[in-house]
Amino acid sequence: MLCSHAEFRGQDIMFAHQAEFHDRIARIRAGQGCTKATVFVGQDLSFTYVPPSRRKAGGLGQVVANAGYALSFPFCAAIGLLSHGLERYLTFQLAGLPDPRHSAYAEMVRMAIAGFLLAVVLSHLLGLRDRGLLLPKILGVAFGMLFFHNFVHLWPHLFEAIFSSIWVAKITAMTEPHSLVWRGISFPF
Repeated sequence: MLCSHAEFRGQDIMFAHQAEFHDRIARIRAGQGCTKATVFVGQDLSFTYVPPSRRKAGGLGQVVANAGYALSFPFCAAIGLLSHGLERYLTFQLAGLPDPRHSAYAEMVRMAIAGFLLAVVLSHLLGLRDRGLLLPKILGVAFGMLFFHNFVHLWPHLFEAIFSSIWVAKITAMTEPHSLVWRGISFPF
């Protein structure tokens, strides 16, 4: 059975396509694919640009920075507590003893605002300017407003030296030790 010229030519083309296909498979297996550009599938993890402001220093310096940031929360709460004490001292020095006829709500709001502003100023001077540190400052001022009188009950001689014996006597007469004060009313715990 003789093949015609057209059939013979068709077989040559088929053999040529098969040979080209096998060559491509061999190149792919050898890692030498013939493409014009590199095609990535998925995320390219070989290189990602990180701006200089976001590059991590790493090492012990990073550990110390992280510990300092974690310790800034209780430090800001302590600043809030101390700023409430400073607010009480400044109020006593400027206005004397509080008038019992004043509104308890207005007095609490005034104490809260003044204590928070003092906490913000003090922490700003100490370099603790992060917005995330506002909550510990607020909590410190609130803790001072609720529990500051307990410190007066614990250390009356210290507060007599700072404020006066009249102020300490009034605080100890108006509040109970080991209690929470809300609107001038003591709630023992």
